[in-house]
Amino acid sequence: MKNKDIAVLKKSADFAKIVEKHSVFNNVIFKIKATPNNLNKLRFGLAVNKKNFPTAVARNLIKRQMRQFIQQISNIKHVDMIVVVKSNYLNNKYETNKKFFNEVYNLVHFK
Repeated sequence: MKNKDIAVLKKSADFAKIVEKHSVFNNVIFKIKATPNNLNKLRFGLAVNKKNFPTAVARNLIKRQMRQFIQQISNIKHVDMIVVVKSNYLNNKYETNKKFFNEVYNLVHFK
């Protein structure tokens, strides 16, 4: 990751914390489960399941594109989030998916 304000969640304990107490923001392609953090960073994890995307090639393509979308975010929010990719992701072009991701990311807010 190039941006120091963005980190990747890798530990299952971090995923479990988000799943335990999260707010959901979604649209037709993405679901974001998010909780605020005090780290002044955006931390994210990706959920691309085998049921919807049976080939490793498809899953890796999606994860690569998602990392690009997240790197290109202009307004970084201080949250921990899990991005769940829905099954109709591959039916759209890259730019359309990027637009849908930005749309759902902009919905993420906490008081």
